[in-house]
Amino acid sequence: MKRLFPSQVCLLIKRFIPTFLTAFLLPTSFAAESFSNPVMDSGADPAVIYHQGTYYAYTTNSKRIVYRSNDLVNWEEGPVILPESLKGAWAPEVYHHPEDGKFYLYYTNRYKIGVAVADKPDGMFEDLGFLVIPGIDAHVFRDDDKRLYLYFTNTPDFTMYCVPMKSPIETAGPVTKCFEISQDWERHDFQINEGPWMHKLNGTYYLFYSGSNGQTVFYSVGYATAPSPLGPFTKNPDNPVIPHSENIWGPGHGSFIMDRAGEWWHLYHQKTGQEKGWKRFMCLDPLVIDFNTGDIHSVPTKGTRQPAPVTDPDIVWVPEISPRGAYFYQTQEVSFSCRTPGATIRYTLDGREPGAESALYQQPFHIDRNTTVKARAFKEGMQTSAISEMRFTRTNWQAPETPYTEFPSGNPPFRVYPSPNPVAPPKAPKP
Repeated sequence: MKRLFPSQVCLLIKRFIPTFLTAFLLPTSFAAESFSNPVMDSGADPAVIYHQGTYYAYTTNSKRIVYRSNDLVNWEEGPVILPESLKGAWAPEVYHHPEDGKFYLYYTNRYKIGVAVADKPDGMFEDLGFLVIPGIDAHVFRDDDKRLYLYFTNTPDFTMYCVPMKSPIETAGPVTKCFEISQDWERHDFQINEGPWMHKLNGTYYLFYSGSNGQTVFYSVGYATAPSPLGPFTKNPDNPVIPHSENIWGPGHGSFIMDRAGEWWHLYHQKTGQEKGWKRFMCLDPLVIDFNTGDIHSVPTKGTRQPAPVTDPDIVWVPEISPRGAYFYQTQEVSFSCRTPGATIRYTLDGREPGAESALYQQPFHIDRNTTVKARAFKEGMQTSAISEMRFTRTNWQAPETPYTEFPSGNPPFRVYPSPNPVAPPKAPKP
């Protein structure tokens, strides 16, 4: 047998190990350069978070497990995270609360929305009880002022609602109707609005949702916009913005995640075939965001190779701008942060791209005019970050405060509990 020198062994490892591991869909330290859908041959209703170098995808699956990845492309099975009592729960979504460091999982079980808690993203979640009955597809959004909002679909009429939250497990008010089924594309086979996901850009709130029967090829994604988390919401007349097509069947019920370069990605499911049913796999495609018009869409793909998300750990994370744009009266405070420890941030307010000689960020500052804020992060020994950008627009009117009550006020056609109720109410007797 021919002897290999150490340098030759290293070359073989560099050349073949990444390919071998990628072929078996194992997350590795080698970031994928390209990929094609599906990224996983199962998994529906995926909700993704990033925590300490790992992406976690929570999906509707019979194993009650979480999936993990280093690059959003190659996924492995993680541990069981839901107790046996939640067997059959669907559309799990996890929110990491920075104030207490805990992870809160919102689930649907028998058309009831509940919440569970764990100390880590792949730990066993302890069920705390129900928050909303009846309802499906809970999504928690944290705004720049740290307020939380719970979006979900009320059944059986599939109307979208929002409940402000005092904490990850305590509801507040007012309980607000976001919108009803109103566009033709939402009515194929069975009329549905479900799977909410909130995205904020340049001070506008985009509430994405899926429409039409999820068992059919017609299932697609649209959005409605609003000036506040509670509305009023206006549906995009060009919906669906993530449509089905002749070869793409039932794309929908997904979530958004940002890569190191500041590009946004849509992790979602497609149907595996045209027949009616629940066989689905997980897919990933980039969001296309027109910064000037505010239009957002995505083109779902299958079997077509495309560049992978930027996840190389040698690249500085793109800075995050807070708030995520705004329409403001008189003045607006702006701040930056970066996920790369020790990175310095430089910024511009005049539309030019920030460089090494631009203003150094040291503390929050105020602006008093229409401004496009751009920022870039630097760290010695690492590749400079991409540029982040947000638009701030001064208005001649003062927006009203977003309404808030300490209890779930209003008269919604469903139960909202102030805190998790461990026991579901008995069914109403038949007349």
